[in-house]
Amino acid sequence: MPTSLPAGRRVGMEYWLATDTSTNPDSLSAPKARLPLAKPDLWLRLASHGLALGLVVAAVWLARVDFSRAALPLPPELAQTATPPATAAVAVGAAVTPTPTVAPLILEIPAEAPTADGADIIRLADVHTIIPTRPRYEVQKYTVVANDTLFIIAANFNLEPETILWGNPALADNPNTLSIGQELNILPVNGALRVVQPGDTIEKIATAFHGTVEDIVNFPGNNLDPSDPLLVQGQNIIIPGGWRDSIVWQLPVVTRSTVGPSSNSGEPGACSGPFSGPSGTYTFAWPANNHYLSGTDYLPIGHPGVDIAAGMGAPIYASDTGVVVFAGWSYRGYGNLVIIDHGNGWQTAYAHLSQISVACGGSIYQGQVLGLSGSTGNSTGAHLHFEMRSDTYGRVNPWLYLP
Repeated sequence: MPTSLPAGRRVGMEYWLATDTSTNPDSLSAPKARLPLAKPDLWLRLASHGLALGLVVAAVWLARVDFSRAALPLPPELAQTATPPATAAVAVGAAVTPTPTVAPLILEIPAEAPTADGADIIRLADVHTIIPTRPRYEVQKYTVVANDTLFIIAANFNLEPETILWGNPALADNPNTLSIGQELNILPVNGALRVVQPGDTIEKIATAFHGTVEDIVNFPGNNLDPSDPLLVQGQNIIIPGGWRDSIVWQLPVVTRSTVGPSSNSGEPGACSGPFSGPSGTYTFAWPANNHYLSGTDYLPIGHPGVDIAAGMGAPIYASDTGVVVFAGWSYRGYGNLVIIDHGNGWQTAYAHLSQISVACGGSIYQGQVLGLSGSTGNSTGAHLHFEMRSDTYGRVNPWLYLP
């Protein structure tokens, strides 16, 4: 190995540092010491270790700092809402630029009563609320439209069907007198209506309509002074819960033994007898293909029959065997009417027909077509009004006899 190398010269994989031990710098023969330098990868390892140690120290410092208490500066656009500092001196005559402020939004939520466990419940306003229906006290007007019936009108106003009759004297207690365009009184409660006439007193009205003086005077819709309840002619007086003795409308009284036009009928459709023919079977079949209502149900007073669903022109059948004793027009609101006398104390009636297919005195058998459904007479839509009458029981509820 040479005895002298230039300073910093690499030999193999090491760096050597030449040092002169001689006092004579020009001497080349004097021995010189050689010191090896550190390898390059050692410096890299030392630097990486130092960096790692620095990161550890920084992490420990960050973990010990409480940033929630650190005051962070606001952005310039929000700094204007901060509390202004103490008033600073302003030069006289200098223009002052107003500092814009933004009022904070505050959501005020009413506090609810605390629950049993002490926790408060906060409820937000619900816009989907239902306002309770206020009671009605005045008489309302209603105009009859197509397909209206006593039951439909009553149900629409949450009233009993009889209330419609007792609130409208013009109906004369006969639902068949309903007609399209007719204006009805709709009472606010179930009961009856009296239009004050000369000579009326509260006591007389209460007696006639089976009500009480107290109920009449105290009802707000009557606008009566309890200390001096005076009546005015033409005034509407409502009798809450009241009712009156109704007019019972009879079918034309015609039988197979009647000779000449019935004195109790006097209607165009009444047949002149006497007639003979087959008798009934004491069983009754449905007079229409449909076996359900389309209008007014049976009412002992006011509507002693049922309105069976039957479209315009639908066939109508004899409910039992018998003889035709009425076939034609009736003035009593029935329109085109057929009555069959079954020869055993029973009669059946078929009203509002658009067409009659039988004639007076003709024999007819159970299930035979007697006409077509319609809306003649006092009717607001096509249907069959069907009644049953017995010499023993009078007018009966057909539901009790139809299968």
